Amino acid sequence: MISRLKKLFGSSAEEQTQTAKSAGKQSLIMFVDDEQEVRSIARITLEQLGYQLIEAEDGVQALELFNKRKSEIKLVITDVLMPNLDGLGLAARLTKIKPDLPILLLSGHVLEEDLWAPGNAQLRYLMKPYRLSDLQEAVVDLIGPAAKPPEVPPSGK
Repeated sequence: MISRLKKLFGSSAEEQTQTAKSAGKQSLIMFVDDEQEVRSIARITLEQLGYQLIEAEDGVQALELFNKRKSEIKLVITDVLMPNLDGLGLAARLTKIKPDLPILLLSGHVLEEDLWAPGNAQLRYLMKPYRLSDLQEAVVDLIGPAAKPPEVPPSGK
């Protein structure tokens, strides 16, 4: 599976993977999407770079998780169109709780330009369908590269 993902990423993504694994600190990302498959692909992609991921299937669940772990969460990546509480509503609530929180919005629709006003410097947008390398680049740009996960020492037997 990882070899297939590497083929999708291309060589520049492999270089980014090495850079990301060698620098920075462990970062917790919350990924919010109502589609399980999208969350799974994001988990594989971002954990391969050394990030930790927690998932939510809608904005309501994301708010609950965020309130429990807000000091740990360094980035929220959210789909815009979801049931219960959409990504824009979630972003508005999260920025009231933690104004400096970077948020990456994912959407297949063009979003209004007023979202990108100077007051929304922590808000970014990635158009669907996006390449996995574009997701990786956006994450590294917003929170920096992740630390390489600690290696487990081999057993002495």
